[in-house]
Amino acid sequence: MSALADNVGAGALRHKAERVRDLIGPPHLAPVDDDGVEARLEQRRRSYAAVEDGILDLSSALPQGTEDYEARKLFEFLVGLRRAIDADPDGTDARGEVELHKLMMRDVLQRIERRLLHDELDDPRVAADFVFRTLDRVGAGDLARLLGVSTKTVGAWRAGRAVTRNGERVVVLAQLLSYLRASLTPLGIVMWFDAPRDQLGGATPLELLDRGVAAAREPLVSLARGARGQLAG
Repeated sequence: MSALADNVGAGALRHKAERVRDLIGPPHLAPVDDDGVEARLEQRRRSYAAVEDGILDLSSALPQGTEDYEARKLFEFLVGLRRAIDADPDGTDARGEVELHKLMMRDVLQRIERRLLHDELDDPRVAADFVFRTLDRVGAGDLARLLGVSTKTVGAWRAGRAVTRNGERVVVLAQLLSYLRASLTPLGIVMWFDAPRDQLGGATPLELLDRGVAAAREPLVSLARGARGQLAG
């Protein structure tokens, strides 16, 4: 699973990143005026301190530490957040600078989470479980088509049996789902794989997978990242 196996592990690291994103909070969370200026500022100070501690914890656990590119971006935006807070003495963020830096930090954390999830999904057994969780309402027939195995094998994998064949395809499929699940329902994901695409020379993503997983990985990941569920070719 790459150098992560020698450190905390991709799953634990991903949870650290998720925790920091939760600490930053949802976007556009307006302050409550009835709390008063001092209460708002004190709440903000506590929130900032927790985010700072979380980022330090996350970056120190990453294999490359503070040399990690995304970790450096987090620290850069953290400094910007600190300056925006200092320039907002009443805690209302009237200019939106505090929220802007929080938004940028959330984007970086989402990229870190996705990267760590992909490290987890390099294990075909983990990848298969992810596929089944993501496509929990999809029938065995469609799952078999996507995974390139029989419905009997799908049943065995669902029961926890080792993934001893088509491991590369299972991994690629799981990684594609990690992009598609944010904007598509399970049924929509199946439709995405069956929709002909101009970007693929008129072929469907499933046809490309069937022709060869290694050659299909790059164009399909690019399509899944860019299309965000758009079914038009």
